[in-house]
Amino acid sequence: MPTPDEQAVAQRRRRDTIKAQFFNAPLAANRYRVTNLIGEGAYGIVCSAIDSRTKEAVAVKRILRCLDTFPMATRILRELKFLRLLSNHDNIIQVRDVLLPGKLDKFNDTFVVFELMPTDLNRLLRSKTNTLSPDHVKYFMFQLLRGIHFMHTARVFHRDLKPNNILINSKCELRICDFGLARAAFENGPETRFWTDYVATRWYRAPELIMEYLTDYSTAIDMWSVGCIFAELLGNGKVLFPGKNSKHQFELITDVIGPPPAQAIDKLRNPQAKRVLMQFQNPNKPTRPLEQVFYNAHPLAVDVLRGMLAFDPDERISAYDALHHAYFSEYRHLGLGAQAQPLPAWEFEFERKPLTPQEMREEFLREILHYHPEYSAETLRWWSIGRGFKTKSAVDRVGMQMSGFQQQRDAGRSRYDTLEEKVMEHLTGGNERTRVGGYAPHRQHVTMSESELGQYNRR
Repeated sequence: MPTPDEQAVAQRRRRDTIKAQFFNAPLAANRYRVTNLIGEGAYGIVCSAIDSRTKEAVAVKRILRCLDTFPMATRILRELKFLRLLSNHDNIIQVRDVLLPGKLDKFNDTFVVFELMPTDLNRLLRSKTNTLSPDHVKYFMFQLLRGIHFMHTARVFHRDLKPNNILINSKCELRICDFGLARAAFENGPETRFWTDYVATRWYRAPELIMEYLTDYSTAIDMWSVGCIFAELLGNGKVLFPGKNSKHQFELITDVIGPPPAQAIDKLRNPQAKRVLMQFQNPNKPTRPLEQVFYNAHPLAVDVLRGMLAFDPDERISAYDALHHAYFSEYRHLGLGAQAQPLPAWEFEFERKPLTPQEMREEFLREILHYHPEYSAETLRWWSIGRGFKTKSAVDRVGMQMSGFQQQRDAGRSRYDTLEEKVMEHLTGGNERTRVGGYAPHRQHVTMSESELGQYNRR
């Protein structure tokens, strides 16, 4: 068995190897130099890096094998679109760049460049050296609610809010990240149904999502998660509802907020769901009111928390109303930030039809090109025809968007000196076509009905 010193040496070598090989995939241009390994996950690796042009420190996420399966490709592409479409708000993580692959018809990894945020709320709460003051808690919650209000105005459900997905920097600025489970509600969606149990981490999951029954839900599911995060901040990092399973989760919830209200049970259409909730209606069961659980917290903070943790989603406070609560009065002059509009449904058309791997690769390329407007529509059309893609009209649409998107980019961004040369070399380097195969089968609150949702959850 290796000694602790040997383990440390092996770990250091492994980190050095990852850093050295991080950018080993073919890229059309890359101006980033890796400085450190931040972390590894199921879907990829994140490193800090320096932008050689601006000298800015950034975070680069290499998403591995993102085109291997349709569900994986759909999730990653959906997240890239949400990050771009929601990027105007101060409290949403900013994407600086998505690197253009060198082998346009064969790439399988995606490199996303983010603003660098040193830590997340989970690490901050678990830190032994950082004690959050009531002012810290209030300022973090104000920023979190601003970001949530912006998302909900755009009819976007995050669906996986938890401390790990909330990033913090040294200025106490907060960003919401990880939109891999997010969904957008659109008008006149097709008739569908979906299971809700596979949404959100259990400890932050709203009561209406805990039961494995088909149901509608609203943006109130995110507000429950926000309430659980708020409780964790008020409780110095202690999780409010650390359930071991769904039943235990319900027991912990009713221990604090009491039995499910009769009016909430009456709204359920599923008889089995009603029977389950009736089991928790015990008026003699002792509860721990929020005032007792958070006896050191300001009464106004507890009042906001109570609104977030209302069992009935129709009674749960919205992000907008929470921001206008007296608890946040000292930050009201900062406003709500950028105003959102509902997202265009055509951006997510790729989810509603079966695509071959090569067609999905084209969808990825179109998304990447939003960060490279200097790559002309004419070259795109030429590449599209030369490689046998089927969706030529969609490529034309990218060209029409480029001029408008160029005006939204930072004034300091200039074209890559070698990008066009490298792309042209790729385009003229041969006429072998990649085989086109197929993937294996597989009000107060904005609401999402059964008729608006299932196309996102069937795959």
